[in-house]
Amino acid sequence: MSSPCKMAHGHSHQHGHHHHPSPPANSKEDKEVARQQEDEDYSNWDIVKATQHGLLDRCMELVDAGYDVRQPDSENVTLLHWAAINNRQDLVRYFISKGAVVDQLGGTLNSTPLHWAIRQGHLQMVILLLRCGADPSLIDGEGYCSIHLAVLFQHLPIIAYLIAKGQSIDTTDMNGMTPLMLSANRIIGMEPTSFILKLNPSVHAVDKIERNTALHWAVKSGNVNAVDLLLEAGSSLDAQNGKGETPLDIARQTRNRLATHILMNEMQAKSTRSYRLLKSLHKYEISLIALVIVSIIGAIGYILDLDTDSWLLKGMLLALVTAGSQLFTRRFVDDRSQKYLPAIFFMSSLFWAFMTWFVCFLPNGAHSTIQIPFFLSMLSLLYFFYKTWRSDPGYIKSSEQETKQTIISLAEAGCLDPRMFCSSCLVKKPLRSMHCHACNCCVARFDQHCIWIGQCIGAGNHCYFLPFLASLLVVGHWMIGATSVYWAEQCTTTIQKDGLWDFLGEVIICSPWILYIFLIICSFTIWASLMLIVQIYQIAFLGLTTQERISLQVQNRHSQHQVSLRKTPFNRGCMQNLSDFFRCRCFGLIKHDPVDWTKQFHGVFHASMMRNAHTV
Repeated sequence: MSSPCKMAHGHSHQHGHHHHPSPPANSKEDKEVARQQEDEDYSNWDIVKATQHGLLDRCMELVDAGYDVRQPDSENVTLLHWAAINNRQDLVRYFISKGAVVDQLGGTLNSTPLHWAIRQGHLQMVILLLRCGADPSLIDGEGYCSIHLAVLFQHLPIIAYLIAKGQSIDTTDMNGMTPLMLSANRIIGMEPTSFILKLNPSVHAVDKIERNTALHWAVKSGNVNAVDLLLEAGSSLDAQNGKGETPLDIARQTRNRLATHILMNEMQAKSTRSYRLLKSLHKYEISLIALVIVSIIGAIGYILDLDTDSWLLKGMLLALVTAGSQLFTRRFVDDRSQKYLPAIFFMSSLFWAFMTWFVCFLPNGAHSTIQIPFFLSMLSLLYFFYKTWRSDPGYIKSSEQETKQTIISLAEAGCLDPRMFCSSCLVKKPLRSMHCHACNCCVARFDQHCIWIGQCIGAGNHCYFLPFLASLLVVGHWMIGATSVYWAEQCTTTIQKDGLWDFLGEVIICSPWILYIFLIICSFTIWASLMLIVQIYQIAFLGLTTQERISLQVQNRHSQHQVSLRKTPFNRGCMQNLSDFFRCRCFGLIKHDPVDWTKQFHGVFHASMMRNAHTV
């Protein structure tokens, strides 16, 4: 019997019974097993087989007849081990009440029932055994304690629960390996290394034998995902193990080209950041990026507008600008700042659109008063952009103590799953919230992550997002109209006179810069028009967010039970939906019950809102 897993998947017991682990109680499989047992005479079953199949009455009968629950079988396995590995909670309670030793070591691996339950991923059994006094710090025959086994078998909820109950994330095994080292060395992939790093482990700790850090172990095993994660978490590239080897030395010895490339790039980035000038520039990274992008957009327009017929020259200059922008992005824009690039491009485009209006369109206006609406619209656009960008969209926040209490309460309630708990943020997820991978946060009443804002749209800033779209729509249409007037006045041809192609050729020759700005503004105007229409429809007539509508549509596509988008608990009628969204009472004509979506959880959602669900 080499491991509990082997025993759980068909180990022959001393009495010849071939055992398979049964699923948790109340499952469909359990009901089927119970039905079969009703048809089968189990009065002759021994207590081991009865334990494996969860027959409490038969076990009680045999114990009452004198069977000692502490008695191990021929392979030193007790009844409590069998009950734990098969998630028989009622039997565990019964056996402990009859004197079973909760930390009894057994089997070839010399494991406790808690070890067996963890290997199988039975969280509720783990909770029960800990309540009954099981010691999670005990080491099994392989040198692992409870948290190491949870890591090896990638049971993230059990890891979270053990840490919340007081286990140290830096607990070492017999060889001095921490859970982080074990994950980096033994498990290829993002998880559970990514999850463990969220629990603030020491990335600089070393094992007892080889004196390797977690980064050493990740490189040694070729786990490039863990290498990336550990570097991001601040692991040292200069750390040396017992042989004086750095992670880069090990990567070269194992001839792992990808790991070597990653480590070399990190070393170059580290040396670049060490320069005093670059350190000072790093503080103003976003401002520097904005200045560069403004310059790039302006340079492209200037090259297109050069008074020369040599398109070869223009092409070479454009290629040079493109190469320079790529070099700048690779060398000076880190991963944290990359998500802001679209938003910076958007604002840079607005800057050049405003400059085009000021230089080209404003002097040609028949009356300066007709330019005032454009100026006011531009101010409105900048204001609502700033409010949408700077306002907290509804990030779900939690202190370390609150996180631990949340994990314990959800685990003991059987709700420590993705529906109620975010394993990335380690927070309890409110109703309608979602984890945004771009921002790496959970957002209340999540609508979308808008790349042109560089921010999530959620409960806290959604009300500013709509006026932003409306302002962008006005500015875009005004610029399109002003461009048309400019072309009519400055170009020598028209569509009616010479046709579309001749007109386009004349426009390109007449002012490439105006065409360049026109195309940029057109793309943003089309986006704003479509987005505003969708947003108004979702808010007023569905009461849903973009994410909720898409999720329901996907669900309907793959499910036989269709869910109407108009029949949800959040749709309370057009006027009420608008009142709830804009938080207004319309002079008392509409009843408004404000909802704090950062604290609105499943099971405690307003019953009145459920009762008043809009139906059509």
